[in-house]
Amino acid sequence: MQLTLSRWGNSLAVRIPAELARSLELEEGSQVECATTAAGTLELIPAGKKARADWLRHHFDQVNARLANQPLTTPGSQLLREEERY
Repeated sequence: MQLTLSRWGNSLAVRIPAELARSLELEEGSQVECATTAAGTLELIPAGKKARADWLRHHFDQVNARLANQPLTTPGSQLLREEERY
């Protein structure tokens, strides 16, 4: 999808087509995060989605840290197969 930059005061702006805004659940006043990628592209992320992704990443990091020192156990399905209990 190709969009055109327009002047808005001293800044530049991009209009987000209505269909795209609806699919991303964006509406007037919605917050988005703006970042540049390593490839030199512009990335807009709906703030709620970024916050959720950051929360999930943090949560999984905590779980992994808590489980890091736990010994690995044999899966229950393997134990049942070994005992031939079906």
